[in-house]
Amino acid sequence: MIISHLVILLPCLWWLFGYNKGDYVSHCVDKIMAAVLTSTIIISSIYHYYYECVLCNFEYRSMIVNIILLNLYMIYRGVKYIFIILGFIILYLLNLSINAIYITQDDDIYEYYHPFCHYIAGIYVLYCVYFIERSFKN
Repeated sequence: MIISHLVILLPCLWWLFGYNKGDYVSHCVDKIMAAVLTSTIIISSIYHYYYECVLCNFEYRSMIVNIILLNLYMIYRGVKYIFIILGFIILYLLNLSINAIYITQDDDIYEYYHPFCHYIAGIYVLYCVYFIERSFKN
């Protein structure tokens, strides 16, 4: 389970430590957004490691907030709307994955299927960070 968080964490770290060509305010906002996203993924990993059965819906709700902030930031950075809309297809697949877990309410399938949700989320974060990084070149 923890290894699947690395798939989400790696694009966040790329965004956090990557180079951008924006002005000072843009650079600061970009790095703050990357730090917030990175820290929530790290907190989620700690949650999985220590409190899996205690804070049942914490991860799902915190990721919804991250998705909203990430998409608002993509709009702020001037990423084309078509790329944002295509990203929602990835989110739709992620939503289907999450619903498949919660519909069955089977602990065995939850433990098996949950890391795949992280892989889909990692692809989405990589997709978003790629277009944010490209927005500095335009």
